[in-house]
Amino acid sequence: MFNSVNFVLSVGSVDGVCTSAAVLRNVAPHADINFCQAFTVDKVDPTAWGEERNVLFVDLAVNNRDESMTVDFLRRVKAAGHQVVGVLDEHNAEDWRKAFAAAELSFDELVIRPVSQDDGDIKSSGALLLSLLGDEADEQTRKLCEAADAGDRMDFSTHFGGVVNQAVKSRVADDSRRVYLAKHFAQNRDADETINGWIAEYEAILATHEEIVEARKELGNGIVRISAVGKIVDMTTLMKTVYDLGYQIVLTEGEMFDKAAGKKTRQIAFGCKPGLKLDAVATIKAAGVECSGFAAKANVKPEDEEAALAAVRSALAA
Repeated sequence: MFNSVNFVLSVGSVDGVCTSAAVLRNVAPHADINFCQAFTVDKVDPTAWGEERNVLFVDLAVNNRDESMTVDFLRRVKAAGHQVVGVLDEHNAEDWRKAFAAAELSFDELVIRPVSQDDGDIKSSGALLLSLLGDEADEQTRKLCEAADAGDRMDFSTHFGGVVNQAVKSRVADDSRRVYLAKHFAQNRDADETINGWIAEYEAILATHEEIVEARKELGNGIVRISAVGKIVDMTTLMKTVYDLGYQIVLTEGEMFDKAAGKKTRQIAFGCKPGLKLDAVATIKAAGVECSGFAAKANVKPEDEEAALAAVRSALAA
């Protein structure tokens, strides 16, 4: 099934990394692999892959905000002399069919075709791969695919899923870690010294989370304030930890790089607990305060924190 594949382009999620490891285990062990996201394919350079690659996409969906980005990417893959032989993805098969047609490529000739998770029981790229391999999957392949499937639901309690999740979190933008992990777990069950070092880095971040949460400031009305200034954090995990304590709104003092200023600047983020029916940006702007972000997370300048807080507090009490 995979004999012709010599290049893998995968999404860098736990699902993508674990599925890619399973793919490499069932392909040539020296197949090259790169990582990206659906919304970063415009930055991928297919001419850097070498000559005449047979490419498999793993967990890569069509960019749902700008389908033309994916179409243009497919055209560039073709222009570089490569052939897409498979799309191992569960998001939406029809989106891929349309993208291939727009790029003047043959969807029907794909060796591996995507499926639509809304139309069946397959909800992850790992589950799709396992369904294709069937009885050919050995125990490690099966565990990798099961970890990928669980990871797609944000369940990182599996052996492989837990290791991959922790190993990338301390340097989430470093795709070289994902390449290392996929190649390593294609052949090995246990983490090596390098991977354990990455995990130790993340454990230090979790310890920092505990310090931040311990130093939180109660503001009443289900609102709490924390500070991440000068600290390395995993913001997704940190916010979930705070929300799980029962808070509805989390004010986070942090720093972000301001391109115009050429340096890091302070900002206050108003985060809304998932499920809370409050448009933070609209609420704060209605009070005449400048802010950016989206409904569940509004960013304001430190000098506007008190005015923004008053607006949010009023909206919660209404």
